[in-house]
Order: sequence, then structure tokens, then C-alpha cells
Amino acid sequence: MSLSVCTSCLARLRLSNPPIPSLTAASRLTSSPFHSSAPAQNVIKKKTANVAGTRAPKLRESRSARIKKKQKERPRPPPVGQRRSERRRIVLSNTNALQIQGLETLTPENMADAAKVGSVLALDGPVIDQLREAKAFKTTQNWNLFRAPSTLVRMETVEVGADIQDVNESVSDTAGLGASTLRRVVTGEKASGKSIHLLQAMSLAYLNKWVVVNVPDCQEYVNNQSAYTPIARKEGDESKEQMYNQPQLAADLLTRLAYSNSDVLSKLKPIHKHGERLDARKPKTLKDLALIGAEDRNLAPRVWDAIWKELTVPVEGNKEKRPPVLVAIDGVNFWMGDTKYRSNDFKVIHAHQFTLVKQFLSLLFSKDQKNALANGGMAMGVTTKSNHPATPAFELLVRQLRARNNGVEMTDSAFPLGDPYAKMPDARVTGLFHPDTQTTVTELKGLSRPESKGLLEYFAKSGIFRDAVTDSAVAEKWSLSGGGIVGEMCKLGARTRVGMFETGPREGVKVRV
Repeated sequence: MSLSVCTSCLARLRLSNPPIPSLTAASRLTSSPFHSSAPAQNVIKKKTANVAGTRAPKLRESRSARIKKKQKERPRPPPVGQRRSERRRIVLSNTNALQIQGLETLTPENMADAAKVGSVLALDGPVIDQLREAKAFKTTQNWNLFRAPSTLVRMETVEVGADIQDVNESVSDTAGLGASTLRRVVTGEKASGKSIHLLQAMSLAYLNKWVVVNVPDCQEYVNNQSAYTPIARKEGDESKEQMYNQPQLAADLLTRLAYSNSDVLSKLKPIHKHGERLDARKPKTLKDLALIGAEDRNLAPRVWDAIWKELTVPVEGNKEKRPPVLVAIDGVNFWMGDTKYRSNDFKVIHAHQFTLVKQFLSLLFSKDQKNALANGGMAMGVTTKSNHPATPAFELLVRQLRARNNGVEMTDSAFPLGDPYAKMPDARVTGLFHPDTQTTVTELKGLSRPESKGLLEYFAKSGIFRDAVTDSAVAEKWSLSGGGIVGEMCKLGARTRVGMFETGPREGVKVRV
């Protein structure tokens, strides 16, 4: 059969039309049957690192460098009580201070010598140990500046020494029964040396073999940081005021009493009966009896009553003499108002509702011999101006006592009375005043010129005060210290003087040495 188209034409037709490529699966899926344009491929790009300056910051995006914080190394906290012990640590010696040659020591012979006024006397080693056990030293005093503890003899110090000698003479005259009891309230400005004056009285009492009962801080009895328990009332005493005990504070009081008066109490034997609970322990000495309450605070109030009875209540026919007692109270104005404690009815407890406070205040302001020390002694209360509460009733009481000491009668117009337009004063505090009171008020003022000179000479001999101790230098320090306030005088004596001098090619600061 013949073809209508020749083979050459067929070959030419195949070369002129190129072959149509076959559709792949991918192109078949991306093509749209109802659109004429070819679709664009959506290629997903990888996220690139952001380079500073390549793009604008986003909304509220930080532009600062992001530095990874290092974890802080938190040290382990100190053990319980370490910070308190460091805060209350007392340093009594400074090896860098100069040793003063020929410094006289305070003794019972020179404690009432008026010729020693203005001189500094050293404290004996055993007395320092007793004062440390009694908590008589304070952190606010400049003991860490000197080689050994010493004290400045003031006119008031000589008066206390004379009072102690009078008590000793009355004890010897009355055979230890019915001896005189002295009562002192010491006031003054801040940093006038009231606590040092109390320490001097304690030192003289230790030298004369007295028993010293020290209350180093009255604030501890009212700041609601110690346990307290109500005392059970007897039948018929419901109308009386509720009283409270403070077992831990009584235990601390017995601890100071036992260790600071160890030599005296270890030679005294109990002569009274104090109940089966205490008599079963069979204490041989008063020190053993005091340590029973010091070790067991639940028994501390009962042991304190037993110790106080042993020291103040004599027994007829007993030949053993009891020593005189010095009761030293620092910060007595804290006891002249309400406390931070609350009763079961959430009522504020007054300071006079605590048995220890009531007992000491009755001794300090009593006028009869019932609360006096039968074997003689002294009660000395010192006020404080550091962080003290407002006690207008106690201030009125002090003014009234000072007026009675000066011979002003209560019927005189010069006798101080309360402000009639002010709030009624505390009746408990004003009730401590009696017309026939034997409590005297001693006001500590600034040092005299001879006393100031003796203090600055002691600073100079210790290597602390670098200037010459002349009359002009003493007058300058006396004026700058507010008229010889001993605390300010010590600050000026220990201050390093700095002046402007020419040191080589340049001007600078050079310490005067």
C-alpha cells in the first residue's frame, strides 16, 4: 500500500517539533488547573543569628549585652549565739598600749583618801575577775585602749569609800546586828560616768569582803525577752495585785552572785530551813545553794529567796557573822513604768508586779528597818540616759528626794510637786517617796580641772594622747567636753589630731605625732 506522505516529510516533521517533557509529581501537585501562571516555590530559610546593627530592635527589646549572672556564694551563717557573744565581748587589755610604771593600786586603805582625787588607780587582778563575773564591765567603756583596767578617783569615789568604812565600823560596833544600811540614787547627764561610779563602788565592796548583788541592765526585766510565771494567790488575797516571777533572770542573778562572790560564799554555811525540796539537796555552803538555782531555773526563784534570807535575816545565838551586802542596780529608771509583758487578760504588766523588781526597789526606797539589811550594807541605784524611757513620775520622785536631802519640808512652797495640768503621775512610783526617807541623791556632773588633768595625763602615759598636758590643753579639752563630761573627755583624749603640713614638693595631710 502506497503512503500519501513520503518518509522524508515525516522525518522533517519530527525534528521541527521538540519533545514535550513529562510532568513530574512535584510539578503536578504545585500546578493549578484554573490559573495560567506558574506557582512560585516557597523555600523555608533557616533562622540566622542576629547580628548587631543588621535590623531594627523589636518592640521593648533590650539592646544591652546579656551577661549571664554568676551564682553568689552564700557563706554559712555563724552558729547560734556567736554574734551575740562578739557583740557583748569585753576587751580589758591592749598589748599595744604603754605600760605605766609606778601606777598605784586601789586598796581599802586609800579608797577614802582625799589626796588621791584626780589620780588614776589600777584595779587588782582578783577584783577584775570578780567584776567580770558580775558583768560590771560594759562595751561602751574604753577598757580596750589601755594596758590594764584602771579608774579615775573622783570626789564622789572618795565619798563612797567613806560610806563603806562607816558601814564596816557600824558592823564592828553592833557585832553584826542592826548595822547601818545606806541608800543611794545616782543621776547625771549622759556619759557623766554613772556606770563607772557603780563599778568603783563594787570594787571597793569586793576589797572589803562584801557580798555584791549586781543587776547590770534593768532593761532585761521589762523588755519581754525572758520567761515569766504568775504566782499563785493564797485564799483571801484575791484583791491584792497579781505578782510574777522571772525564773531565767533569777537564775542569771544567782550565777553572777555565786561566781563573783565565790571566796566569801564558800565559807558561809546555811543556818535556816528552806523546805524539803531545797534541804534534800543538803548544800554545805551558800555557794552550793546558789548553784542549785543557777543550774535549775525552775528552782531559781525559791533559791533566791533562800539566799536572801541567809544574807539578811540573822538567827539569835548564831555566832557566825554575815558580811555586809551591796546591791548594785544599773538603769533603775527602766523599772519606773509599764513593761512589754502582758497578763492573761492581755493587760500591760507594771514593772513593780515582778518580785525581783519589787524586792530591790523596796530596799532602795524603804524608810523602815524591816526591809533593811540586818548585817549592814548599801543599796545603790544608777539611772541611765541611753535609750531610756520617759518616766515623769520618777523624775518627780528624784526632785522630791533631792529637796528632802537639802532640808526642804513637804509643807514649804519650794517643795517640788507634780504639774497640775499634766497627766496624773504613776501612783506606784510616787508612792516610793516617804517624808522620813533615808535615800540620798548623788548627781554626777563634769570633772573638775585637777580631775581632768589627771585623766589626760593617764592618756598621755599610755601613749594615746600625743600632745603636752598643759593648763591650756586641759582648759581646751574641758571646754570642748561640755564642762568636763568624762565620756566626752575620753573621746577627745583618744582622738588623733590632723593638721595641714607641707610634705615635700606637694601639700598634703600629715598626722601630728
